[in-house]
Amino acid sequence: MSVLYCVVAFVTSAVACLLLAHWAPALHLVDLPDARKRHGAPVPLVGGIAVLLGLFLAALVGGRLGALSEVAAPMALLFVVGLIDDARNLSARLKLLVQIFSAWWLVHDTGAALYAMPIPFLTGHLDLGMAAIPLTMLMIVAILNAINMIDGLDGLAGGCIAIAAAALGLAAALTARHDLALIAALLCGAVLGFLLWNARLPWQARARVFLGDAGALAIGMLLCWLVLKLSLTWVPQRVPLTVALAPLAVPVIDLIVVAFWRAAEGRNPMQADRGHSHHLLLEKGLPTASAVRLIWLADALIAGATFTAWLLGVQEGRLLGVLVLGALVHLVWFRLSWLALRRRSAP
Repeated sequence: MSVLYCVVAFVTSAVACLLLAHWAPALHLVDLPDARKRHGAPVPLVGGIAVLLGLFLAALVGGRLGALSEVAAPMALLFVVGLIDDARNLSARLKLLVQIFSAWWLVHDTGAALYAMPIPFLTGHLDLGMAAIPLTMLMIVAILNAINMIDGLDGLAGGCIAIAAAALGLAAALTARHDLALIAALLCGAVLGFLLWNARLPWQARARVFLGDAGALAIGMLLCWLVLKLSLTWVPQRVPLTVALAPLAVPVIDLIVVAFWRAAEGRNPMQADRGHSHHLLLEKGLPTASAVRLIWLADALIAGATFTAWLLGVQEGRLLGVLVLGALVHLVWFRLSWLALRRRSAP
C-alpha cells in the first residue's frame, strides 16, 4: 500500500503543477528574468505548493497525517512567509528572523537538540551543554538556506531534495521508524512529480515551473524534522547525525563555501549572486542539464558512501572528519577556479 500512497503523491504533485501554473500570474507567483536570473520568460513559482499538496493528500489517504503534527506549524509559518516573499519580495532580515523562530519552534515541539557533537576523526563526542539548542537552531537555519540557495538551475534543488528524502527514508526503514520512512517516501514521490515539469528532460528544454521560496522553505523544514527525529531523539535505534546530514551535504557545503568567500571579500554572505558551485560549472562550459546531473551524482555518492560506511560500522567521528575534509578541499577548489576564470576574462 505504501507504493500506492507514493503514486498518489506523485500524480497529485504533477497535476497540481500544471493547474496552479495557470493561476500563478493572477496570484503574482511568477519569477521574472533579470541580470541574475537568466531564464528566458516568466516562470510560475508554484512547484512547492504542488509538492506540499501531493505530500499532505497522500499522507491523509494513507492515514499518516498525524505523524506530521510536530512539524506542521513551523512548516506552515515558513510556507506563508515564503509565499508572501514569492509574490512581494520580503526583506532578507525579516525572512531570517522567521527562520530562526521556526527553528526554535521545531526544537521546542520535538524536544530534539544537538547535546553532543562527534569530533572529526576522533572517537567520542563533545558535550555542548547550554549551546545545544542554539547550535541546533543554527543547523536548521543553515539547511533551510542551503536548500533555498541551491535552487538556481532547472531541476537542481528538486533532485537534491528527492535524493535526501530517499536517503532519509532508507535510514528510517533501517532503524524501524516506519512512519518517518513513509513520510520521506511520500515527499520523494511528490518531488518527483514536480521534477516532471522542472527538470530539463526530453519533452521540455526548460523548466515550466519553479519551486519558489514557499516550497523550498517548507520542504526544507520537513527535511530538518526528519533529521532531528532520526538522529537527535531518544529511541532504541538512532541514526548518527553525520549520516542523517550526509544526503544534504552538497547544498550545505555549497552554502558554507559561498558564504565564507563572500564574507572574505567584504560582501554580505547572504546576498544573492551567481557565485555558487553550479554557476561555476556553467562558467567552465558544462551545459545546464549536465551540471545538474553531475551535482545529483555527487549528492547521491556522498549519501551512499556515508550510509555504507555506517552499516559497516565506521565510527561517526571519522565519517564527519571525511565530510569536513571534503568541504575544505571544495573550498579551495572553488576559490582557485573562480580566480582562474576571472584572470581568463580580464582584459
